[in-house]
Amino acid sequence: MEIIRVDSVSKVYHQGRVSFRALDKVSLDFKKGEFVALAGPSGSGKTTLLNLIGSLDVPDEGEVFFDQKNLSELNDSERADLRLHRIGFVFQAYNLIPVLTAAENIDYILLLQKVDKFLRTRKVNDILQEVGLTDKASNRPDELSGGQQQRVAVARAIVTDPQVVLADEPTANLDSTTGRKLLEMMQQMNRTKKVTFIFATHDPMVMDFADRLVSLKDGRIVSDTAK
Repeated sequence: MEIIRVDSVSKVYHQGRVSFRALDKVSLDFKKGEFVALAGPSGSGKTTLLNLIGSLDVPDEGEVFFDQKNLSELNDSERADLRLHRIGFVFQAYNLIPVLTAAENIDYILLLQKVDKFLRTRKVNDILQEVGLTDKASNRPDELSGGQQQRVAVARAIVTDPQVVLADEPTANLDSTTGRKLLEMMQQMNRTKKVTFIFATHDPMVMDFADRLVSLKDGRIVSDTAK
């Protein structure tokens, strides 16, 4: 069943007198439970596409649908609510709050959702165990390795039980062994929780893990292959 549909989407960025077409009439859809890599070199449009899917940006042309809702028809508050409750984000730079512990970083998004304290505590403890960081619950980000910080970021993205997780270059700052372990963990979550994962990446290892590979170049799709 389709969860996301991108319909003839274009996005142009302007810098002074120079215009750059990041996406050029891109159309594709994603089914529930897919594990998909958007691949391509820098400037191919993969991160722009990820941002449009996550309603962090809006297209100049075309439409993006999330669970049959046209994102262009939502106001700022409705898009923020969509991101908070139905989409998880994993960023290359981790984006953890430095003064909070690992547990508190995960708990924070549940707090924003106004989940009661008892349920928050249970969900945080459960997800920390799932990502293998129970013993690091009280550590702040600067007391964690890069791989551990990224695991916290994944736990934060998953703890709300989203329909879709969007991951932008999640292995870029990790060594190959740590990156593989992270991908194995996310793949297991994909299979057990049926969450749709969409990666923007140029890492061949992420492409190998993906069940479907969408390649972009110069803002256009050049191939879309299911494995």
